[in-house]
Amino acid sequence: MIWWLIVIGLCFITLGTFLTILGQMISSDRKSAEITHLSQENIRLSSELKKLNQEIAATVTGGDSFCYLFPSPSFGKLNTIDFNLNHKGEYPVYEVFIRVWDASCLNQIDYGQIFEKHLGYKTKIVSPEESKKMEEDPEIITKQIKVDKEIHERMRNCLIFQEKLGTVAPNTPTTIMDTPLISCTVPKGVDLTKFSQEYSVEITARNGRYNQKILLDIRNKRWHIYSKVEKIISESKRVVVREYESVDSEGFTIKLIK
Repeated sequence: MIWWLIVIGLCFITLGTFLTILGQMISSDRKSAEITHLSQENIRLSSELKKLNQEIAATVTGGDSFCYLFPSPSFGKLNTIDFNLNHKGEYPVYEVFIRVWDASCLNQIDYGQIFEKHLGYKTKIVSPEESKKMEEDPEIITKQIKVDKEIHERMRNCLIFQEKLGTVAPNTPTTIMDTPLISCTVPKGVDLTKFSQEYSVEITARNGRYNQKILLDIRNKRWHIYSKVEKIISESKRVVVREYESVDSEGFTIKLIK
């Protein structure tokens, strides 16, 4: 009888121990699940906070939005292409300042002739020692100032548009009543097979600097236009953000390459 009581007691003790261990395991699993859930929730909240901060920053700076010149046939002049400012992106572009250069005019500047006129040579390779002496020579300094002045004057003659445009909002449509920033007209009597025009556009805004090249010529008596817009990341790095080219069709059509 005593032996049976001992066995029953041991069974109760074993069962109690098992239930205690099982309870601890269940509790541990619950805590582990809760920790995992909290960890995932923290990651989700951190991601949402990061996106929110990026959204706020983009709203203030303009994010990846930018402006560039886009062509359309002129409704007021024959044989003319007008260029208006286009907005790309979902945020406003702030503090827009634009310069448009007649790059065909810039390409005609003979820098060698200017150097020869003021310094007596077109090109000259000098050693670091000679360069240092030249930088300290009052006569050379005076001549270099004249060189820089003449180059700036000639470049200024090639500047056809310069203006601070302020804020450019998304989805701002261009109408035929809007005055174009620049226009290109084929001169009367010109040989169409030899006609070409090039523009260089510099656009600065709160969120960075952009350069745009525009090339125009006539092919099969139709306009051909190519343009590339680059964001300037550094002096050695640029990223193409927009590229387009006209397509020879029944009407004036522009194909976006990027």
